[in-house]
Amino acid sequence: MIDDKLLRFKISIILVLKELREQKKVSQADVNTDLLEKTGFAHNMGRNEVEGNFTMETLYIYCKYFNIEPIDFFRKVNGVSIEDIQKFQKHKENRTRKDA
Repeated sequence: MIDDKLLRFKISIILVLKELREQKKVSQADVNTDLLEKTGFAHNMGRNEVEGNFTMETLYIYCKYFNIEPIDFFRKVNGVSIEDIQKFQKHKENRTRKDA
């Protein structure tokens, strides 16, 4: 079973990635296509947002794509509120129930 702190950390990363996409006004598919065309990096951003598990290389590429320093990315991650994390978890649970 996953540790609660680790789960909150992973959700915070997901929420920061979503925030960065919204600020840039791009979809997951847009990011995937842009990264492939510009860097040759074939990656599924949606999978990262669902699984919340990616490498340091992926983090570096995302930071470069969104024009944010890794330290600032992690500051944003650290700043995600417990309320936003809980809201995300509730939404995910509701989606899972609908799919079942």
